[in-house]
Amino acid sequence: MIEAVGYVGSAGAASMWIPQAWRAVRHRADPDLLAPISLATYLVAMAFNALLITYGATKSAAPVVVAGVANLVCATVIVAVLLRSRARNRR
Repeated sequence: MIEAVGYVGSAGAASMWIPQAWRAVRHRADPDLLAPISLATYLVAMAFNALLITYGATKSAAPVVVAGVANLVCATVIVAVLLRSRARNRR
């Protein structure tokens, strides 16, 4: 039962990132719409989610690993879109 609670929490944690990742991908060609998204925030999120995955793996806590992987994927997508957009706009 408690593991099910962990998976529900993981799904909730992952779902909060999906709208921002979708927005970044959808507006990847519009630097004005991407400007308010903080690159530093998502770089920090990537680092802490990598730590979360490591912790979950060492404790055999699958819900923690699932949440960490989902969050890391979303944060990585956002960072990639932001970096590409900013590099394109410097040219």
